[in-house]
Amino acid sequence: MELSDYKMHAPNMVCIGVDRMNSGDCRGRIWHQYSADPVLFKTTVGLMKELDGLYDRWNFPQRSTSARTFDDPGHRNPAATRERERKDMDERRLAGKTGEIGTFLVRVKYRQNATWQGEIVWVEGNQRQYFRSALELLKLIDSALKKESENQGEPEDKKQEKRPSVI
Repeated sequence: MELSDYKMHAPNMVCIGVDRMNSGDCRGRIWHQYSADPVLFKTTVGLMKELDGLYDRWNFPQRSTSARTFDDPGHRNPAATRERERKDMDERRLAGKTGEIGTFLVRVKYRQNATWQGEIVWVEGNQRQYFRSALELLKLIDSALKKESENQGEPEDKKQEKRPSVI
């Protein structure tokens, strides 16, 4: 299916391609509409940091709280200190991008209560889910990758039969 088939359009839409999974930690690429080059991540924590950094640079969705850190006693807003990216939005940059073991379209609608809320589409499973926190987002990605790895040993015709419809 194409991106337009999911009817998900937002200035902060990202496509996460997971290429490797090792002991529950994923590695892969993030594509977004403002760059032709992917953002690489080597760990699940790295994925979350990269996404949070992108949202800060785009200032969308805006944070409802300032992040607290040990090295920043003033609790300054990272969005105010970073240079804003040039917004050459082109949704076609997301079309056809896939990870080696899993592909996810993610739209974070809100960053409230020090976490994220939004929706995710697991492209290979043709499923859409809403998440209420960043932890729930990670659990959805993990469950999809586990399901995909379980299907790897089966014949191709059985894999198609087991794939559920869009939720």
